[in-house]
Amino acid sequence: MGWELMPLEIGSKKLDGQVNINENNVEIEVPFFKGFKDSDTVKINKKSYTIKTATNVGGRDEIIMITTKESNNEHKSVKSREAS
Repeated sequence: MGWELMPLEIGSKKLDGQVNINENNVEIEVPFFKGFKDSDTVKINKKSYTIKTATNVGGRDEIIMITTKESNNEHKSVKSREAS
């Protein structure tokens, strides 16, 4: 699947973001907003994801780049398999 504009929720904030869902994780780009916490969960299409990484791109408070894993992640063992 390629990048797609989708409605989502980060914590209690509802907004639209560019979303790229692939086999191992979900990448999200959203406009920067005050109060963002990388401990929040992300909801896309009623499915919850845990934030793995979040970057304020360029430190300019314009775009937040987020990678996630599913909260009930079926791919938890992927990291350990890659390390073996």
